[in-house]
Amino acid sequence: MSQKTVIKSNLVGNITSNLIKFWQISIIFLLLLIFVGSIEVFLIGNIHGLSTEPQWKVLFINLLETIKWGLYAVGVFFLVHGMLGLVFPKTSYTVYRIILSLLIIAQIGLVFYFSQALVPLGADLFTYSFNDLLETVKAAGAFNMGNLIAGILAAVFIYYLLGLGDFIKFKLKALFFISLASYLLLAILLMVPTSKPQGFSSLESNLAENKSLFFYEEAYEYFSNSRNIYFDFYLAPEKDENALVQKEFIDPAYPFLHLNNYPDYLGPFFDEFEEKPDLVFIIVEGLGKAYSGKNAYLGSWTPFLDSLANNSLYWENMLSTTGRTFGVLPGLFGSLPYGENGFMEATPYPRHHTLMSILKENGYEINFFSGFDSKFENAGTFLQYQGTDLLIDEDDFDDDFEKAPASAAGFTWGYADKEAFQNGIRKLPDSGVPQVNIFQTASMHSPFLVPDQEYYSNKVRQHLKGLDVDAGYDLLKYENELASVLYGDDALREFFKEYLKLEKAENTIFFITGDHRLPEIPMSTKIDRFHVPFLIYSHKLKTAKSMAAVNTHLEIGPSVLAFMEENYGINIPDTVAWRGNVLDTAAVFQSKLSHALKRNKYQFGDYIDGTFYMSDNELYEIMESMYLEPITEIESLDMLKAKFEDYKGKDEYVMKNNALLPEMN
Repeated sequence: MSQKTVIKSNLVGNITSNLIKFWQISIIFLLLLIFVGSIEVFLIGNIHGLSTEPQWKVLFINLLETIKWGLYAVGVFFLVHGMLGLVFPKTSYTVYRIILSLLIIAQIGLVFYFSQALVPLGADLFTYSFNDLLETVKAAGAFNMGNLIAGILAAVFIYYLLGLGDFIKFKLKALFFISLASYLLLAILLMVPTSKPQGFSSLESNLAENKSLFFYEEAYEYFSNSRNIYFDFYLAPEKDENALVQKEFIDPAYPFLHLNNYPDYLGPFFDEFEEKPDLVFIIVEGLGKAYSGKNAYLGSWTPFLDSLANNSLYWENMLSTTGRTFGVLPGLFGSLPYGENGFMEATPYPRHHTLMSILKENGYEINFFSGFDSKFENAGTFLQYQGTDLLIDEDDFDDDFEKAPASAAGFTWGYADKEAFQNGIRKLPDSGVPQVNIFQTASMHSPFLVPDQEYYSNKVRQHLKGLDVDAGYDLLKYENELASVLYGDDALREFFKEYLKLEKAENTIFFITGDHRLPEIPMSTKIDRFHVPFLIYSHKLKTAKSMAAVNTHLEIGPSVLAFMEENYGINIPDTVAWRGNVLDTAAVFQSKLSHALKRNKYQFGDYIDGTFYMSDNELYEIMESMYLEPITEIESLDMLKAKFEDYKGKDEYVMKNNALLPEMN
């Protein structure tokens, strides 16, 4: 009688062993993520003076977001590891540990970036050229051999930690329960968005984000097809009854095209110039209202600019159009749309006018002066397109000038503000024709190293003694940032001292503003990053005046051109496509604007409409001094959402279809 052969299968054992090893590694991974998130919240929160109650709320939301990200990563690799581990178990465990180690290192890197910039890194990473990114990383001092070695050692240590899960023992039923529960919890977290309490400050909202999840979600949206917008609703032109200029739109194929009917609101403030005045624009990197001028809630760190404002037209509630530098030239001079990643990134540019190009056609000479590389963010290309006659940047300094102090990585943006101003005045052309002279600074920027650093650090301590403000945190923690503000203010003082000696100064109008507020000093509200001062100074001013009305950079170009057209015969096209209106000169607080604001080259989530302000689908009322009061009016929120979608859609349509201006004859 023959015996039956017993066939033994190791399949069940392999599956069980595979699951055990997978969850031993995964649980350590999740614990490490939670540890990193908790350290982030408490460390950064304490550094920036976050009080106990909001800190615990931030931690709770951060943990939910961290668990969501951790389970998402684990869930993806569960399927891959499950199949690979059956065939190559040792290889799959090693690969899985390496991948998770890199994910944790990436999380730490993103937290480090946030600790420096106080804004999470998102899809804006993909909107910069490699050279621009390299310069930014070098400026932060993160690009050096020490950090590289530290990163490698940290990855090796984390890889080791991920292998310590052997002490966790599982039974088969528990494995399946954990796997099923994890997917269910992930589904719940994905379907039910984690909401932040209204009234969270910008710092609290950003700190609550899991930085890896934030980066992944923005990257996915950036590379997915979900960004495509249909344009079938643009035939109806925008109409804003509260606006100071009622635009008369003339062609549905060009949604922004309207008649040039801008009133001159600036003329009444000036005595007549004997000839066409020179215009000098000074764009100060990082100059925010939070630390400049009256009602600055961090106290004013710009004593010279404050004294100049007392003899100027001063707008205390001016808004930049973008939270980074990429938008200041198109917004200030062209009142132009944003484009996908900023107007200056468009290839080719849509047909357009700017203050520079129009004044160039009217006999003006256009000159630009800076101490940095004008190729950064394509500024030089944009300026040359406008017909700029003289473009001076870091390659055009005489040998007697020294560059700004370098970071630990040996990087410098170029020449500091004092040197840049001196070089610009030295190289001012004596052409005998009216000029537009543009000076753009860079010293109020990471790494915040200025000449005579010790002197300005001491000056910060002295200045603090005279301030009577309660910022909620220790301002000395931002010593380098504030030192750069004091240095920039001194640079302006020296610039005006020298420029006003020139004969042409009597025939000059000066315009001074910031490109955006420094994000490295915590912001009180979501609109704070756009809140900058703006002033106009001239010997020909009849009187000084301070304006509390809300304006944006988009209003400046059209207003200056209306002034020049009305008083000095400048020819402006009959039809224009300005996004802005006209500068509101009301002394009392009011807002008659409807504009979108763009935080960086990718994040487009802010919209102002009258005294309503929407940010990331949260609604606020703008109060005096640009304080934001959370409100819960669903009807108003829906109205702003609709206006914002229309604004974004038109913006993208005109950029992609060259539909800003008709072809010029």
